Amino acid sequence: MANESVTSLQSAMTAIEEAAEAVRREVESGRLGDSAVARLSATEADLRRSRLVLEKIVREVSEER
Repeated sequence: MANESVTSLQSAMTAIEEAAEAVRREVESGRLGDSAVARLSATEADLRRSRLVLEKIVREVSEER
């Protein structure tokens, strides 16, 4: 995988982390109903899992070099 691809994956990881943090802040704001909080909490978990998968891919690609 080219350096550009790894850089793109790292950028995606950063974007996912920023999105997850924004979701977390909204959940903690206390302005939302229980249903919205539950959905956003699930979304935050999905984002964090996606970031972990991308981290694993970047690690594997880096080890292959």
